[in-house]
Amino acid sequence: MKREELKSMGLTDEQIESVMAKNGAEVAALNTQITTLKSEKSQLENDKKVLEKEKGDKEKALEDLQKNTITKEEYDKKVKEIEDNAKKEHADYIFNELLKQAFKDAKVRSTDNTINAVKASLDLAKITTDKEGKTLIGIKEQLDALKKTDPHFFETKVGGSSTNEPGGNGGKGDDGDGISMASNFAKEANKSDSQETKSLFFN
Repeated sequence: MKREELKSMGLTDEQIESVMAKNGAEVAALNTQITTLKSEKSQLENDKKVLEKEKGDKEKALEDLQKNTITKEEYDKKVKEIEDNAKKEHADYIFNELLKQAFKDAKVRSTDNTINAVKASLDLAKITTDKEGKTLIGIKEQLDALKKTDPHFFETKVGGSSTNEPGGNGGKGDDGDGISMASNFAKEANKSDSQETKSLFFN
């Protein structure tokens, strides 16, 4: 509802502000829920793809065992390899989704060349996820250091706002020891169709 409509109903400015604030909070909450659901849907779709591949590979290994083309020892080794690969695919997906969110939070310019350059500048081996798979540990320090050495990789503030590409707008990055997807859903709700909540498929 617009302010003009509320004013025409005889509400005072104070009442209008109260209604608008409440409405804004409700819309933000709904957008957060939508973003969370989209993230969970994306995660489940990836898990489904990984599980289907794992199932198919195991069935193929079992067929080879039944045909005596591989030994029981080779079969056991292959099954373990298949399971390890599935876990790695799952972990890589989580890591990459969190990395994308971390770049958004840090206001990395959204061009492919810049994103690839920032990735190449990071020591990814020193970046890990927390036990719940919702936060990256060790990335904030690296991104903060990169802001000092290579500020051109990031949006720059102009008159209280920030620019991404010429004519673009952005905002401040977040503080904290890690970069959490969950803590930023509300901020990204109106401008992002992805993000991610970790599935428990491989726990």
